[in-house]
Amino acid sequence: MNAVMLGAYQLTHFVCSLILPRLFLLHFGSEYTGLSSSITQFLSYITILQFGIAGATRFALYKVLAQNDVRGISGVVNATQNYMRKVALVLLAYIGILAVAYPYITDTTIPAFEVFLLVLIVGASSFSQYFFGITHQILLTADQRLYIYNGIATVTTILNTVLAVVLMKLGCNIQLVKLGSAVVFVLSPIVLSLYVRKNYKLDKNAPPDKGFLRNRWDVMWHSVANIVHDSTDLTVLTVFTNVKYVSVYTVYYLVVNGLFQILSVFTNSLEAAFGNMLVKGEYRTAYKNLELYEFFIAGFISVVFSCALVLIVPFVQLYTIGVTDINYAMPAFGAVVVIAQMVMCIRQPYLTVVRAAGHYKQTRNGAIIEAGINLVTSIILTYFFGIIGVAIGTLIANLFRTLQFALYLQGNILNRPFRKLLMSMLWIAVNVAIVYIVSQIVLGIILINSWLTWVLAGIVCGVAALAVTMVTAWIFYRQQLLQLFGLIKRLLTKAKK
Repeated sequence: MNAVMLGAYQLTHFVCSLILPRLFLLHFGSEYTGLSSSITQFLSYITILQFGIAGATRFALYKVLAQNDVRGISGVVNATQNYMRKVALVLLAYIGILAVAYPYITDTTIPAFEVFLLVLIVGASSFSQYFFGITHQILLTADQRLYIYNGIATVTTILNTVLAVVLMKLGCNIQLVKLGSAVVFVLSPIVLSLYVRKNYKLDKNAPPDKGFLRNRWDVMWHSVANIVHDSTDLTVLTVFTNVKYVSVYTVYYLVVNGLFQILSVFTNSLEAAFGNMLVKGEYRTAYKNLELYEFFIAGFISVVFSCALVLIVPFVQLYTIGVTDINYAMPAFGAVVVIAQMVMCIRQPYLTVVRAAGHYKQTRNGAIIEAGINLVTSIILTYFFGIIGVAIGTLIANLFRTLQFALYLQGNILNRPFRKLLMSMLWIAVNVAIVYIVSQIVLGIILINSWLTWVLAGIVCGVAALAVTMVTAWIFYRQQLLQLFGLIKRLLTKAKK
């Protein structure tokens, strides 16, 4: 059920995230769209104050949930709730400061008062999440009931999209549209709170159990580094360029982030599976499964991202038809964004095993260095090369972290030879290069000037990518390919039963 609801939510979120930005661009232009994305990014910085508490809370809840210890569950939840509400109050102050300061830290022609209102409105839903929702979301995750949260999130995402479309059709300004979204997303944590209150019978008077909080520090550095890494691009573009470039970045990121979310549907549950193997000392089994996992990721990248490399610019051109305030056709930028996300996907098997083994402390320096590389290189390269600079900075940082994870895994957990990663990356590069060359020949015949021709080109590119990947896999990774087919067959047989 968790996997089904996660898939439904990811699909819904992906579709809605394609619909709304397009309408925002047409109704409000690139400047307002970029401003909205930038404000959301700045508000996300407050997650730094979590200091790894989400991971520590989940770990603490596993034991008391297994024992059905209502008082113990209540103690952990109450401690987390108290902490998160303090974060919410800090967020409230941060929203006020950002609302006043934001017009002076970015290049925009939008009146300061409009920016002020937009920050307050966008911040309202973030505040409600911290004050009401995050603690209960963590509880449901630990209790393997995340499908409840994903179900609520799916409904609110659809409601938000419908309401935003209606308000834009009525000619409302961006502040009213965002206010409608804020109201919808405020409802989500309230509904979640009501569900938890009904189904868990928590004792509000139970003394908060703060003992587990000391375990959060090992996770904290990873959380902070991830926030810095994920936030660097939009922050640098906001400070050093015009917010219209934030809009350009956001549109390209819609594509690559959507592909990453599709991949996560297949991989999200694997951390717990590897954790179970490692706890039981089943290292040989874990090694074989990692090998298959690595092969699946490489195959997915070869097929999906090679198509993205070919089709992303035509997609963006069609997506932004009618938007004339900035040129969205940036082939070099699109290519670097796709390659950077490819490298990030390559690391997923190694990241999964490191987390499953709980080696947060041992790998925190790599996370910090990655964030530093991304921040420094993005600032320098953006100064000289503009928007493509942030994409190159992210690519360099992702490459460093992927290599670092593989090296750590080789010497500390499953002794996976580092050359296996290099071979996998070479296989991906060969596949992508062949598909790109073949697709360019095809695109010389098919003129992409409508969504129909884009879909036709996508089908041709997809068939070519799948054929190339299957042939090269049969030559170089025949054993893993047969194992993957066997696994798929077993899953399908189980599903029929």
